[in-house]
Amino acid sequence: MTDWYSMVESIHAAMQAVEKAHEATETLREKKDREAMEQFQVQMRELSKHLEQMQTILAHEDTYTLDELAGALGETLGTGPSYHRIPHYEVKHK
Repeated sequence: MTDWYSMVESIHAAMQAVEKAHEATETLREKKDREAMEQFQVQMRELSKHLEQMQTILAHEDTYTLDELAGALGETLGTGPSYHRIPHYEVKHK
């Protein structure tokens, strides 16, 4: 998967995390118990993780762009996957 698609999937996953965090917030407003609070904290940590990953990508967008170009050139030349200078994140869908 290219970095562009990885970024698009990261944005999509973050949007889903925002939705889940919002639902957990509403549940916490309706019933203020330990379970609702724990679920809220889990969803907020998940959202924070997605946003941190996106911030890392945006903070190093020039490096990601060069990696993307190197990857495309490698595919064109048939040399296979290229070396990435900064970590790339795998996006998991639920």
